[in-house]
Amino acid sequence: MEYKYQLNKIQELNINSNQAYRGDCIFCLNRNTLSVRNEKGKLSWYCFHANCDAKGSHTIGSTVDDLQNFLHSKMNRSSLTDDFILPKEFVTVYGNNKAREFISKYQLENTEARLMYDVKQDRLVFLIEQDGTVVGAIGRGLAENITPKWYKYGTSSLPFMVGTNKYLGIIVEDCVSACKVALANLTGIALMGTRLPEDYVMPIADKVDRCFVCLDKDATEKSFKIRDTMSYHIPSYVEMIEKDLKYYSIDELKKWGEELCTKIGL
Repeated sequence: MEYKYQLNKIQELNINSNQAYRGDCIFCLNRNTLSVRNEKGKLSWYCFHANCDAKGSHTIGSTVDDLQNFLHSKMNRSSLTDDFILPKEFVTVYGNNKAREFISKYQLENTEARLMYDVKQDRLVFLIEQDGTVVGAIGRGLAENITPKWYKYGTSSLPFMVGTNKYLGIIVEDCVSACKVALANLTGIALMGTRLPEDYVMPIADKVDRCFVCLDKDATEKSFKIRDTMSYHIPSYVEMIEKDLKYYSIDELKKWGEELCTKIGL
């Protein structure tokens, strides 16, 4: 399909700066398969239907609104950074046997996530980052009787996300599963439970182009609710899993991830 024709049709949608469109494809007419974004001076579009080749991008320059939004987001990031300072109790994981054993048990040695150990609370700590800046953290208790098992440090409204695959994200329940998913060359997104906080929606949509919701079977109804919410922003699907993803081997997860990609034509 000719690029100029696609661009003209996309421009007719009149997507405003920092807005997105998700709906029926204006090229192949399939339902809810076209995604269009106008952000950071770039207009991009993609149809997810296997038989449609609509895809492209066009640089349109930055408007005054774009610059104002950029400055606003930068100020927000600064405030998040100011609000969170790494506690002095956070130390390297390599100095604690229990932390090293936990990392080894779940094959997290090569994770892209930044891990630390909280000597005061006896927790393995997963740092939450935004543009390379630590804005919060989530700690997993290492003692069997510790409560709560998971503990959130700081007030950041961002989810824990790890991985660089912008095409496909996997929404899971906890940080360990998210790290395992990322080791299988996908992007892991941890809800820290089975509920999708409203503040998580746009950071997830900005991070990945599409996502699978993969919660435990006892959260099936919640999985579909999360899918429905995310579908307003990016193509979203539910994948039922036989066992918690953290217990898969890396090789099993890579094979599983390839099957997911095949299902959606990636």
